[in-house]
Amino acid sequence: MKLHQLRYFVCVADQGSVRSAAEHLGVSAAAVSQALRELERDVSAPLLKREVRGTIPTHFGHELLVHARLILGQVARAEEGLGQLRGLPGGTLSIGVTPWVSLSILPGALQRFRALRPNVRLDVSESLGSRHQGLHDGSLDIVIGMPPARPWSSSFFVRDLFVSGLAVVARQGHPLARCTSLRALAEQDWVVTMHHDTDEQTLFSLLRDHGVDPPPERMHAARSSMIAIGLLDAGDLLTVCPWPLVESPLLRHRVQALPIRDPLPDMTTSLVVRRGDALGNAAQLFIECFKEAMEAAVVSEDPALQRIMRSVEVLSLH
Repeated sequence: MKLHQLRYFVCVADQGSVRSAAEHLGVSAAAVSQALRELERDVSAPLLKREVRGTIPTHFGHELLVHARLILGQVARAEEGLGQLRGLPGGTLSIGVTPWVSLSILPGALQRFRALRPNVRLDVSESLGSRHQGLHDGSLDIVIGMPPARPWSSSFFVRDLFVSGLAVVARQGHPLARCTSLRALAEQDWVVTMHHDTDEQTLFSLLRDHGVDPPPERMHAARSSMIAIGLLDAGDLLTVCPWPLVESPLLRHRVQALPIRDPLPDMTTSLVVRRGDALGNAAQLFIECFKEAMEAAVVSEDPALQRIMRSVEVLSLH
């Protein structure tokens, strides 16, 4: 297998057709097709198939795609690291961050990082759920979010940073704003801010433990925190979120936590990287900047940041 073959294969899988991939790569469609034929010959298996919705990976293709992304990601990190030593622009650092961290500690970390590495391009996305597919396929360098669920935990190195409680929240003025029991919410609609079935089942299990078993049509999916907030604003939906997010300026005056007396589990926020990966200089520096921002947040005199940090237990500063 050659790097350009893997690069063309990944691009076709992402773009959905040879023609679109060729345009994206700036090469001819014939060159892409030839590289794919050679790659399929090398692995002795069909990697792509045409369907109505476009060209998609086969079973063999999906397996190779994971490894191809990781290989290309590691090559890109190596090139960026060498480029930094030569004084060239520092490439891209891709980070996934849970919403409450993005509204509190992340700005200080990014300010520190940008002062030291102004030539590094940042790609920051919202991290929801515990599967961390972006880390798994190499499209993310670092995640600060939920620790990985047990089926995937062996693939990652995890360092727990914070523990916080969970709250059942609704829009301000919700008819059940004074409700104290989860059982009383059995007929309500819920919005789930998770990306994967395993995470969604976690919320189902939490509710069922307290006698709440909503049918699937009452469990609505929001694939970002902003969408979830919009759904809460628009109706009488409920959701479960960490207390530091409830205390953030984004939500503090838009939602209210119900005074639920039933015990709710704690949520851990962790630093997660792929096990065995050689983190680039930029990623290592960002982690150091994040630690400094954590320390600053703990002693901050900013009232909004104080409210957030009072709602979490800091586990690690070193």
